Amino acid sequence: MASKPKFNLENSGLFNQAESPEEPKKIGRPRNDRIVRDNPVQEGLTAEYTRATFIVEVELLEKLKDHAYTERLSLKDLINKILKEYLETVDEKTLLRRPDNWR
Repeated sequence: MASKPKFNLENSGLFNQAESPEEPKKIGRPRNDRIVRDNPVQEGLTAEYTRATFIVEVELLEKLKDHAYTERLSLKDLINKILKEYLETVDEKTLLRRPDNWR
């Protein structure tokens, strides 16, 4: 019966791979190229999102948070879902085009 060869770190390729000068060691989280970095309003978000601030009743916000927790969704995802579902029921022909200077 042949004996198993002993593990040698230098001959395993692991030692040389870590010391390779061709590939610098990557540190930290991988960079997401989809994230917008040049617009302060969208900083840290992907292009399909923007920040918005709304004033809502305290009770409504608490119910939304409870619902998001129950559904295991983030508050952002729940609000997006609710808004999409509501806007699917709205007839776009009845919507007025807002002026460009309207907030």
